[in-house]
Amino acid sequence: MPGTTLRSHCPITTGIDVIGDKWTLLIIRHMLFRHKHTYGDLLEMKERIASKVLAERLRTLAGDGLIEKRNHPTNKKVFLYTLTDKGISTIEIMAKIIQFSVTHYRNQMNTKPVDKNKLSYIYTHSKSEEVFIKDAKKEYIKFRKKLLNF
Repeated sequence: MPGTTLRSHCPITTGIDVIGDKWTLLIIRHMLFRHKHTYGDLLEMKERIASKVLAERLRTLAGDGLIEKRNHPTNKKVFLYTLTDKGISTIEIMAKIIQFSVTHYRNQMNTKPVDKNKLSYIYTHSKSEEVFIKDAKKEYIKFRKKLLNF
């Protein structure tokens, strides 16, 4: 599977090329925090990704080694998408984006009533960023293991 074509040897450009488009981190977010693992699940994002765009991004994410695509054990028409360890490692980038957003755009992100399932709530109520990252990784790895052991 082809991955992302890199424009230069600059690490910032490389990072942007691989995960800096409009959809990649949202797909990974949905997989990591919401445990979505099928094409249909991912298509239900509230940000409303187009079907064709999702298919292309999933191919590229697999080509870049951020996700793995597997056959569903009981339904040959369905594939399971799971994050690799490389994909899980993007949690550290997402934590920094959450921190930036909560610091600078808190008022625009507030909901009434307070939604305790929102990442901003979970992040700001964690003991620390390190605990947030550690807990999210641990929870996803547990989910992935259970999913793949059928």
